[in-house]
Amino acid sequence: MGCRVSDTGAAQGPDRNPIKARHTMMNTSLAIKENHSLKELTTFRIGGPARFFAAVATEGQARGALAFARESRVPVFVLGGGSNILVSDAGFPGLVILNRIQGRETRLEGGYAHMRAGAGEEWDAIVHYCVENGWQGVECLSGIPGTAGAAPVQNIGAYGQSADAVVSEVRALHRESGEVVVFSNPACGFGYRTSFFNSAGSGKYLITSVLFRLIRDAAPDLSYRDLREYFSGRGEISLARVRKAVLEIRNTKGLLTLHGYDVFQSAGSFFKNPLMPAGQFEELRRKVQDAGGCTAWAWPQPSGEVKVSAACLIQCAGFSRGFRQGKVGLSPRHALILVNYQDASADEIIAFAREIQEKVRERFGVLLKPEVQLVGFSTPNPLL
Repeated sequence: MGCRVSDTGAAQGPDRNPIKARHTMMNTSLAIKENHSLKELTTFRIGGPARFFAAVATEGQARGALAFARESRVPVFVLGGGSNILVSDAGFPGLVILNRIQGRETRLEGGYAHMRAGAGEEWDAIVHYCVENGWQGVECLSGIPGTAGAAPVQNIGAYGQSADAVVSEVRALHRESGEVVVFSNPACGFGYRTSFFNSAGSGKYLITSVLFRLIRDAAPDLSYRDLREYFSGRGEISLARVRKAVLEIRNTKGLLTLHGYDVFQSAGSFFKNPLMPAGQFEELRRKVQDAGGCTAWAWPQPSGEVKVSAACLIQCAGFSRGFRQGKVGLSPRHALILVNYQDASADEIIAFAREIQEKVRERFGVLLKPEVQLVGFSTPNPLL
């Protein structure tokens, strides 16, 4: 069953066809489907259906979808590449908006390239485009799955670079009013794997585009130790060579979802690397050493805190790479990646993740917090 939405968004009764919402200013139509499966839209390949579903290609369609959700009084979840989420077996009880807003606009000014990208643009395609044009700032973020709109939400980061250093502006729609809101870099509230959009502003905005500021004709970033070691004695280093190296390194860890590479049904790093005060780390270091230890598993931060490898804690708690428990397990290449090996359910993933949490907390007194976003579960976060 379905219903038809008028230009104002008011439901007009049952209809056998998909719901059609129209935004008059943009002169666009929007099909809203019912009971649409989300499983194949996630890299985990897990999850039940969305009660309502709409793929949007313009800001006008996005505004129309939000209007439909308000009129229908249902919650909204915005889906990008589906690479950092676990959808519950029950699915999502509201409207899932698949953000497919495309487009790139570039302005060159002095030593910088200012590029605005539609939120639905594939992130790695953005990186490739920047590298091909000689714009420095995202080459170390190659191979990260997802979309441009997700970059500021998660403040994605890898190998010494992160989104907060290149995002200069985020354009979004307020979900309740449908009004356009533009966020400057400081207003995004960036932190380690966090931002305003996944903390205080979580669930309040739909990002439509992101403005990035890249450096023209600059040397690649080699601040990360793994990259410095990789290029030691290898001669001249270019942005393209750094991109290739990052893709190779990520592939050895099973972190790619790109065609032509080994791909696992996962959501990438399932847990965040914990941050802790230096005093707490000293106690933890002794416990890790007693458990067999790891190499290069902790990184002092400018704040005085220490970032700790969650993968190290998982392995020292007794979960080796490739460990399997029924249909789920760890990647054979990285202990931080939970894998759906055989048509696993979301509940099976949660149960396995909870067991890892409990063993790590029992052994080291550290609670691993999920980096993966949990969608459609009866409790806000079943892993906290």
